[in-house]
Amino acid sequence: MNSLFFRLGIVVAIILMIVSLPAREFIKLTVMFGLLFMIFLQLVMNKPKFSVIRILSIIALLGIAGGYVYMLTDLPQRIETKRILIEGDTLVAEGKYQEAINCYQRMEKLGRLDKMNNKIAEAQKEEAAADALLQARELLREGNRAEAIKKLEAIPHNTWVAREAQHLLKDIR
Repeated sequence: MNSLFFRLGIVVAIILMIVSLPAREFIKLTVMFGLLFMIFLQLVMNKPKFSVIRILSIIALLGIAGGYVYMLTDLPQRIETKRILIEGDTLVAEGKYQEAINCYQRMEKLGRLDKMNNKIAEAQKEEAAADALLQARELLREGNRAEAIKKLEAIPHNTWVAREAQHLLKDIR
């Protein structure tokens, strides 16, 4: 345990967990189920052979093991979904809304239709808010302050451009 190779192995494992999305997901799943498994295993080990608590703990252990195996079968789809979400959210933040929508549509192949539809709706809302901000700026250049204020006030507060719209409103007033 005190050898250099052991310590180096620990460091490499930690770096892998930080950098690698699949490793992070696997470890998260294993820790969640592993902690529960250890708690019930402790109950099984310390109770008399045919006690109710021991029998219930064995049933719980079997359920936890089954749940873990079931969750592992879905792991590749969850990892790919997370990758798509990260990529799509990055594209939305960069203002590349159509590319983000195309990216989110890849979730359909994974069977994540609800999540796909929600993220597409968010990207469309962000795109509409960005368009409203551009229109408001154009209206300001043309000298139409009242219309610009209406456009800026209509921008939802939970969008990326909302803060910029609020600053622009403060500058106008």
